[in-house]
Amino acid sequence: MTIGVSRTPGAEREVAPLELFFDLVYVFAIGQLSHHLFEHVDLRTGAETLILALAVFYAWYMVAWGANWLDPDPLPVRAALVGLMFASLLMSVAIGDAFDGRAWLFVTGYLLLQVGRAAFLIVALRGRPQSEHFVNDLVWELLSGVLWVAGAIADTDARLALWGLAVACAYGGAWTQHWLPGRGRRVDVEHTEIAGGHLVERFRLFFIIVLGETVLTMGNAFAGAPFELERLLALAIGFTGTVALWWCYFQRVEGLGVEQVETADDAGAVGLWATWTLTLIVLALIGIAVADELAIAHPGDDATLGFTVLAFGGPALFLLAQLLFHRAALGYIPRSRGLGAAALAILAVVTAPLTLIVGIAASTAVLVAVALADTVAAGRRAQGLPA
Repeated sequence: MTIGVSRTPGAEREVAPLELFFDLVYVFAIGQLSHHLFEHVDLRTGAETLILALAVFYAWYMVAWGANWLDPDPLPVRAALVGLMFASLLMSVAIGDAFDGRAWLFVTGYLLLQVGRAAFLIVALRGRPQSEHFVNDLVWELLSGVLWVAGAIADTDARLALWGLAVACAYGGAWTQHWLPGRGRRVDVEHTEIAGGHLVERFRLFFIIVLGETVLTMGNAFAGAPFELERLLALAIGFTGTVALWWCYFQRVEGLGVEQVETADDAGAVGLWATWTLTLIVLALIGIAVADELAIAHPGDDATLGFTVLAFGGPALFLLAQLLFHRAALGYIPRSRGLGAAALAILAVVTAPLTLIVGIAASTAVLVAVALADTVAAGRRAQGLPA
């Protein structure tokens, strides 16, 4: 028997206000990640930011997946989400110094979040197959937890390697659906009753959270620097690029995701692909936000290798994520995404000797072109013509 907090099998549910409140912590977390990378745009800081970003997103989506099987109204669920929210806050406030003096605070928040979530779901879903799945999940979290703790003990160089292994362990567990020797997979997540509408809405809202953080980053960069017309132009370009990202997501891909969830025999497989797609999109948006912030702060400076990677690699990763989702959900690759990625690669080389504002202008132009292509295709489909 369950403890009376699980969702009725097969029932849909809406995103609860408390889940929206929980997600707000991750606005702060994404901002911390962007700020950490902005301070030192180099290979080492890039690796640190990548590891921390993957850990943060994994923590979020495991809560989102787990909550999918719960009724959000009972007091135990609300209390659990509030507790997980505080653990998320502990993890988030330590991001900036996680590889320095706040390693233990980051690890403590992260492990409280992961272990606490898994333990609660084991009890909350007792009597259902998902409970046994989260037993496997708890074992994987404890195994990766050993690496997190070892990294907190070690010096910074070893910490980078150990935490990288911890993240790989976490994602390896998710990829294998937390398979364990002797137990196997206790439930096939791809074919387990998932409230598809709830999951799509959580992904949509998290995308908006990350996209909104890019706007906050640009606004803070502009407000914190002396007024110059060149900076104002950089702000306008960065804002246009953000709108194009929103357009590319909601004009085409998000609608396809909703359609697939509504028409698929089981939303699980679509949900898994959406998860991996959103992971890449989050990484892309962090890179884009930092590139925009650099261009607003120093629009006339010469481009560096780090800036070029962020300004063009971020949009390319965003388009690649959408391309992969198209391929998995619909079985074909959209031409606009492939052409856009190719254009970004060419422009990265062409603009490398030029200034930062030229770089973000070039990458934004590609995103706007893809957004326009989506609009034209949508109009043709509405007329019954080939897109």
